Amino acid sequence: MKEKIIAFLKSTFSEPDGTGSASRVLALLSILSNIVWVSYIILRTHIMPDLSGSAMYIGASFSGYAANKISGVFKKDQ
Repeated sequence: MKEKIIAFLKSTFSEPDGTGSASRVLALLSILSNIVWVSYIILRTHIMPDLSGSAMYIGASFSGYAANKISGVFKKDQ
């Protein structure tokens, strides 16, 4: 079971050729930091904050991954 989980995580955070994907790891880190920050605000103030800024932050964090994938679309196969 442990090997399957590790294989899944490796496939999730790497490109199809097996190299690591920094943009995927950075996107995950931004999501986790956002969850921690919003949780801290809720625990501190007991009020649910407006999440529009968080959504824009997460969307911006995926822009690096999107730019990487879009550039692959326009490459000509050889």
